[in-house]
Amino acid sequence: MAFNPKDAVQSAKDIATHAVEKAADIVDSAADVLKGNVAEGASNIVADSLDIAKHSVEKAGEIVTGRKDDEGAAK
Repeated sequence: MAFNPKDAVQSAKDIATHAVEKAADIVDSAADVLKGNVAEGASNIVADSLDIAKHSVEKAGEIVTGRKDDEGAAK
């Protein structure tokens, strides 16, 4: 598949949507840290941050190479 501007826009939207959802999880984990559950809260923050990065890299690959599915719909 080649570069498709519509697919690139959809992939960028997917990245932003996922990052916002995970940012909410990070805020919840920060609240856990403030309540004294430091180990679990920090671990969750790291896990959510890595999930954002992984998802972003996968979607960036789709922007460059084209989406994997035929219709360009989100996974």
